[in-house]
Amino acid sequence: LLIQGFGYWFYLKPEEARLNNLIQEEQTLKVVLRIKANKVAALPQLQSQLDELTTRYELLLQQLPAQKELATMLASVNELGIDNKLTFTRIDWGEKQSENFLYRLPLNIELTGDFHDIGRFSQAIATLPRIITFKDVTWQRVSQESETLHFRVRANTYQFKPEEKKDGK
Repeated sequence: LLIQGFGYWFYLKPEEARLNNLIQEEQTLKVVLRIKANKVAALPQLQSQLDELTTRYELLLQQLPAQKELATMLASVNELGIDNKLTFTRIDWGEKQSENFLYRLPLNIELTGDFHDIGRFSQAIATLPRIITFKDVTWQRVSQESETLHFRVRANTYQFKPEEKKDGK
């Protein structure tokens, strides 16, 4: 009995502790494996979402004008105003402003015309293939007796700012 006690104490007790450690490690590894298996199972769905977002991003980038298209865009805005019987008193580009990964290009527009004509003009701007947003819009009668309105808006379009290349890379 004494030999069995010594055998247990010096041989089986350390092995039992090692066995308990291995069981605990096995449980931890099962949890890690389950987490990784869930990640692998979600990978096709995540890849699909990434592909969809990439496609949408590329479509949005196509709506941003290149530098060479700005004159054409200005001409289109002018043409839409004329088509809607509006008279421009001002239409010009403001100073380019840097924002995160984009440049904001302000377009100052001032014109006069009938309320409904200005509304159709604004709607026509929204249908252009390039993104133009209106900000700081003001309406005012040309005179107290007049139905003609003076319309002032700061419109914005955006350009993609290419990533700056780092030296040596």
